[in-house]
Amino acid sequence: MIGYASQLSQQVDATALSDFKVVLLGHYQQLQKLLPLDDTRAVLTKAHVVPGLAPTLDALAAAINAIPEPTKQDAAREFLVLAQERLEQCRAAKLKVTAAKLRSELATKVFTTFGQVTTAALEKIYKDVETAFSGYYRKINEDDESAFTAKLMPSIGKLGFDVDFYGRGHFPPGAYHSEGHQDGMGLCLYLALMSHLLGKNFTFAVLDDVLMSVDAGHRRQVCTLLKASFPDTQFIFTTHDEIWLRHMKSEGLIKGRNFAHFRIWTVDLGPTEWDDRDVWTEIDAYLAKGDVRGAAALLRHYLEHFAKEACDRLRASVEFRGDAQFMLGDLLPNATSALGELLKKAKAAANSWNQKDIIEKIEAIETTFGEAKVKTNHQQWQVNTAVHFNAWADLKKEDFTPVVAAFKAFSGSFGCATCGEMYFVTPDRGRKEALRCGCGGLNLNLLQKGS
Repeated sequence: MIGYASQLSQQVDATALSDFKVVLLGHYQQLQKLLPLDDTRAVLTKAHVVPGLAPTLDALAAAINAIPEPTKQDAAREFLVLAQERLEQCRAAKLKVTAAKLRSELATKVFTTFGQVTTAALEKIYKDVETAFSGYYRKINEDDESAFTAKLMPSIGKLGFDVDFYGRGHFPPGAYHSEGHQDGMGLCLYLALMSHLLGKNFTFAVLDDVLMSVDAGHRRQVCTLLKASFPDTQFIFTTHDEIWLRHMKSEGLIKGRNFAHFRIWTVDLGPTEWDDRDVWTEIDAYLAKGDVRGAAALLRHYLEHFAKEACDRLRASVEFRGDAQFMLGDLLPNATSALGELLKKAKAAANSWNQKDIIEKIEAIETTFGEAKVKTNHQQWQVNTAVHFNAWADLKKEDFTPVVAAFKAFSGSFGCATCGEMYFVTPDRGRKEALRCGCGGLNLNLLQKGS
């Protein structure tokens, strides 16, 4: 009533109604609280009492009665206004439904087309990668799995990957294949993916300690695969398996000195390569501190590495060991003998060709080599004593310094003074034709005239 009082043509003062509303609100709040009971009891005694609202209610009744009754024409007009409003709302809703239906059809068509195109593209990718992967794997296992196939199958939330097992069906790689075969599959899948994703831009790859469990025959096939299928890609391999390194070198995947041999590695300083400068500096540092045993141990460790490289580069004859564990005594004498024999062979070849200047050069190398060899043989017992920590051997810094100097000169006599590279025989297989260094400062012919 308070709201309509001001809207009537004969406005009514609703102050009394507002005051009564406040009173009713106070009664309501007290009844809600209940306590204190005396106040609630007082409210209940007054709840049925209505203050003097008669004048206001009479005024409202008079104002309402003064409103004329609507005629049929007014009622029709009001009906038409409401009908027009609802008709417009209906038309607007129908337009929205039509537009929404068109958008829905378009969205459905786009979604369907996108799904079809995406599925076709992904299936083509899967097929291309599957074909490349199978081809690579057959290449490295052509001796026993020349009919190998694989399946890349999309499924809910993942990509299924099954491989053939000797024509007996397709299974997950871990079902029947050995660890070595799974390692080979991993490399082949990586190469297939990179080849597909990058194409001709696949020019660089780092492979850290891969194929550790792959047998020797398949490793050679891996080298062949990389050379044949990825001639424009530079690969960097890291491995602690020297047999794998030999395979890469013998198969021509690594040429010349395109490898680094690290002897130690720390988090703070990173890797340290087997470098003459580093080794002799460290040995001198041990001797400066008076640590002869540390210097002797590092010297022996370096000599084992040096002798192994020398035997490999000079193609020295070494007694075969199935575990590939060679000691210094197995290698250093053979490397020494091999260089001496090669120098003799080169001198004989130069004599046959009457190359006096070459003979003089060889004799100078033989003289230097012979002097270094004599000094190391004379001192070698002290190295072994110090390394094995024999209780009766009490070497001092002054005793061991000449030993270091002798072996430094001895190892230096195996290489070129200009480029610092160790001498090597070419070719690395078959008949020995030349003894040379990297820069060509030494290039001795080993073939005699008429041979």
